[in-house]
Amino acid sequence: MTAISIGPLVFDGARFAAVVALLLFFLVVEIAARLQKGDAGRWAGIAVLAWTLGARTGFVIANWSAFTPHPLDALKLWQGGFLPAAGWAGGIAVLLLALLRRARGAALPLVLGGAVALAGHQAVIAALPPRPSVILPDLQLIALDGRGVQLGGRGWPVVLNLWATWCPPCRREMPMMTDLAANTPGVEFVFANQGEEAARIMAFLRDEKLPREGMIRDPHGRLMGALGAIGLPSTLVFDAKGRLVAAQTGEISRAALARMIAQATGE
Repeated sequence: MTAISIGPLVFDGARFAAVVALLLFFLVVEIAARLQKGDAGRWAGIAVLAWTLGARTGFVIANWSAFTPHPLDALKLWQGGFLPAAGWAGGIAVLLLALLRRARGAALPLVLGGAVALAGHQAVIAALPPRPSVILPDLQLIALDGRGVQLGGRGWPVVLNLWATWCPPCRREMPMMTDLAANTPGVEFVFANQGEEAARIMAFLRDEKLPREGMIRDPHGRLMGALGAIGLPSTLVFDAKGRLVAAQTGEISRAALARMIAQATGE
């Protein structure tokens, strides 16, 4: 998996590249603004806001079927889900507005900042190690009632979620994940708890009114080592032959997970 750890912080590779791009944009705009003694700093914030709103709106429109039953999910920006082309359209609109208003020294810093941010983003993406070829591990784990559960060799697409009750993003995404599991025929969802006792897991499920279907225990965290996962939650989607086709570290949105499942099923 292409996740990056910085101290206690764990980023999905794509999200880390976005953070780097954002920091570079503000840095370059600030330096250019000071050299020109202009007001580009104020326009930089407006440009980032326009990019974010444009990219999010584009993603929501492109995945409208996933957002229609749950419209408030469109506001959950922390889950990710942005369409870069729509974001750049928003940024260009701000640049044109700055030109029309003859904002003092704003246009050139915005252009330079955008160019450096884009180059930095692409450089981080290129520097990330390629995702290794991964097969769904053939490990025996434990059901909540103590039975052994064989993970590999299922013969149909599998969504594997690594989680724990102490992990806030895991707790937030679990209702969505279990709902999607109940409404996605032909795909099996496996929720592999990392390192916790059955009693604690069942108490969490009971308190949150969540189903037990697909819940298993990985008491020694063997899956994290086998899959190269370095943070929770981690969601991995395998095709019917057990080959990894998509993965994300960190909280995931319904729309993003639906797209990953479509990759595995060929739909």
